[in-house]
Amino acid sequence: MPNMSFAHKLKLFSNYILDKRFREIYNMFWVYPLWWNHKFSAFLLNKFFPKLGIDLFPPFLEIEPTTICNFRCVCCEHTYWKHPSQNMTFEQFKKIFDSFGKPKWLGLTGIGSSYLNPDFHKMLKYAKSRGTIIEVMDHFAHFKSDKQIKELIEIGPDFQFVSTYGASKKSFEKVCVGSNYDIIEKNIKTFVKLKKQMKKRFPILNFHYIITSESKDELLDFIDFVHSLDTEIGEILVTPMLHSFKQAKKYVVSIDKKYVEKIESKAKSYKIPITINMSAKQEAEGLENKPPIKNCKEYIMPFIFVDGTITPCCAQNEANQREWQKATSLGNTLKQDFRKIWYSSRCKALRKSIRNNKCPEECKLCPAYKK
Repeated sequence: MPNMSFAHKLKLFSNYILDKRFREIYNMFWVYPLWWNHKFSAFLLNKFFPKLGIDLFPPFLEIEPTTICNFRCVCCEHTYWKHPSQNMTFEQFKKIFDSFGKPKWLGLTGIGSSYLNPDFHKMLKYAKSRGTIIEVMDHFAHFKSDKQIKELIEIGPDFQFVSTYGASKKSFEKVCVGSNYDIIEKNIKTFVKLKKQMKKRFPILNFHYIITSESKDELLDFIDFVHSLDTEIGEILVTPMLHSFKQAKKYVVSIDKKYVEKIESKAKSYKIPITINMSAKQEAEGLENKPPIKNCKEYIMPFIFVDGTITPCCAQNEANQREWQKATSLGNTLKQDFRKIWYSSRCKALRKSIRNNKCPEECKLCPAYKK
């Protein structure tokens, strides 16, 4: 979810009014206190609400539409899996979405390429018709034609993130084996061109830049590229690899305060919002110490695997521990109503542990908080 400045939140609010997205405006008032303000959201969820006897049902949800991908990225867990990939059907997606009860915010992302699922746009249309704020994350490599890009703009998910492993053909394709950087760059430019031609305010374009040993030195060039697009940008989210698992260890790099200041200064000169995410080697966002787990708010955004498996959040993805995640899952929402699972004794115990500053077993791989 974009970590927007206050000024950009106001711009988003005005875009909603001009686009007559009034249900999204209502949903935005959930997003702000429960997500965009970390300290306040942790206070509400882990102190204030429990004292009032309120155990809030999660307003946010992430669903993985597919685990199919024809790339073999050297630092992605998918490359090293041994179990078969699959698509979620639209009927399965609808069942999860309806069972959840119209989430206020939905992330459609996962360990796979969304456009290799033929039902992907159908899923977007259905969720958007309910007024849900939607964030999509993809690498823009698998559009069948410009017509499909136009269809994406017509559907109008709120935030469109484009993930990238670098800012040049050489570095990107070395990490993202089997990809074609030229096609991805062309699709980004086509998206911007068509959005302007169609005079659409949504989707707001965002980028997720993953820092590896190959891409670390190209981030300044990438910020130049984003500026050259001459379009509204929600943010550039910069993430050094979250997990340092065995096969990808050599691609994990450290970043220091001087590096962060340099990229923040460059982004500021272009008035492009930028967020530095936590990493495998640093303690936490901002290179500060990890906060205690009692400050966790992410559990109100459960992550649903393509087969319906429920995990506490997305933070433990990309650790190449998929089988462990399934073994310690909270349940399966294709087999049981999500609300029943959420208010089960096991899930209540997980939330109680977090509030008592104890790490639940299901969260032991979390890179964000002290355990």
